[in-house]
Amino acid sequence: MTHTDLRGNPVSTDNPRAIELSEQALVQFQSYFGDPLKTIDAALAEAPDFVMGHVFRATVLCTLAEAQFLGGIAASVEAAEALDAKANDRERKLTAAVRHWLDGDWHAATQIWESVLTNNPRDALALQAAHLADFYRGDSLNLRDRVARVLPAWSSDVPGYSYVLGMQAFGFEECNQYKLAEQTGLRALEIEPRDAWTVHAVAHVLEMQNRYDEGIKFYTSRQQDWAPDNGFAFHNWWHLGLYHIERKEYAEALHIFDTQISPEPSDIGLTLVDATAFLWRLHLYGADVGERWHGIAEKWAEKGPVEAGYYAFNDVHALMAYVAEERIAEAEALLDRMAKVAAKEGTANNAMTREVGLPVGQALLAFGKRDYATTVNRLSDVRHIANRFGGSHAQRDLLNQTMLEAAIRGADRGRALSLINERLAHKPQSPLAWRYHAKLHRVSGDTDAAIQLESKADSLIYPRDVA
Repeated sequence: MTHTDLRGNPVSTDNPRAIELSEQALVQFQSYFGDPLKTIDAALAEAPDFVMGHVFRATVLCTLAEAQFLGGIAASVEAAEALDAKANDRERKLTAAVRHWLDGDWHAATQIWESVLTNNPRDALALQAAHLADFYRGDSLNLRDRVARVLPAWSSDVPGYSYVLGMQAFGFEECNQYKLAEQTGLRALEIEPRDAWTVHAVAHVLEMQNRYDEGIKFYTSRQQDWAPDNGFAFHNWWHLGLYHIERKEYAEALHIFDTQISPEPSDIGLTLVDATAFLWRLHLYGADVGERWHGIAEKWAEKGPVEAGYYAFNDVHALMAYVAEERIAEAEALLDRMAKVAAKEGTANNAMTREVGLPVGQALLAFGKRDYATTVNRLSDVRHIANRFGGSHAQRDLLNQTMLEAAIRGADRGRALSLINERLAHKPQSPLAWRYHAKLHRVSGDTDAAIQLESKADSLIYPRDVA
């Protein structure tokens, strides 16, 4: 007799309690409410030979994209492999996927998850793992199209349907299909309001379309759905803080930073990346962030012996913290490590570092040394291919902003103006873009024009209806 989960996928256990707990863990993984690892450990205590339990555990750890979890991934993969005779074909493929991830071949892992979805389009674990892998690898087309390939097999009566729509919404947004992204995201939230990933997908649309006031209202009106006790809340707070930064409400932004994003520097790379990127934006704008950089840089330094060279996107953020703290020797040491990684082949991160991470890191170090021409030139080389080392449009915009700030500081007026023109073409209602324009005129000595442009920026910040 073949046993299945709630979506009809075959599982090689007949223990109903283990299956029940695995379903609970899956919802926790999808929603970011609760601890899916704790729940799956309970399932494995109930049934130690539960292949999908071991596979699930390894897969969740893979999606954190940090070297510190490799030992846990290895233990779970080995446990699943030891049960190969008991496993079905789906479970063997899912085990092979996490084995490839463990070995650093993120592309092969994603290809296997895709092969699982071809025959099991309702495999929610494979779909979410592949979706997050697409994000880490900067594959925006598959963020959208991978969901499209399986969506006809889903419907509102299938458990987890809303989470699949939320993934599709984020894929649409990263492919610049903002209307579809918003419509799909809001439809998903009608089904399941407590969906932090989908809330975040809609927030990206509002960010890209300069709808900052709407973004603040959207988040605050739904705060009870996405914030309390949610493992993804830090990132949604990050987005809310960006809206305030755009409005030059630095005190409110820093309050969010201190109370929600980084009340204390985290050991988890995803949260540390957000804290770093948040402060770097304020660093570029000349805002006073006090001593906040110190704890962030210290935490990156603590993580360095294990994490340096594992994932270029994280390495670049560590470099931001070192540069902001003027810890140049540590920045140079990390760049040396990245250069060694870039010189090798064999893992996804070798290519990510070589093509994007290393030149971005060199640009950041040059920025710290006030060599603004080098910063501009290095970022110019890679900013249009920066998706190759992961992140979202909103996250990678930091490279454009750094390049623009470097051009202004380096008195490269022509380059700065061209970047401002480009930014205004995409975001004509962005107060930040107009403030950059004003800054360029001010440093060029055209005070009257600067005042007019600052007034334009201020005119775009309308009072919010907080009722």
